[in-house]
Amino acid sequence: MTLNCLVVDDEPVARKGIANYVEQTPFLKLIATCKNALEANDCLSNEDIDLLFLDIQMPDLTGIEFIESLKNPPAFIFTTA
Repeated sequence: MTLNCLVVDDEPVARKGIANYVEQTPFLKLIATCKNALEANDCLSNEDIDLLFLDIQMPDLTGIEFIESLKNPPAFIFTTA
């Protein structure tokens, strides 16, 4: 089984680091990376995402607020510096 993943973080270095981890894990498939919750929402509307790596602290909408706003959120892992 392969899990389709989305990485959401406002920090480019963090996005790249998590994306690299996902790409090196055989059962994970990186679908996209997003720099904020608005981009992530668009991606979730267009892609089948099983697992979300989500930064807690982001401008405008935090990761917690974003997850709470979704009717049927995928599985998620909060990330933070």
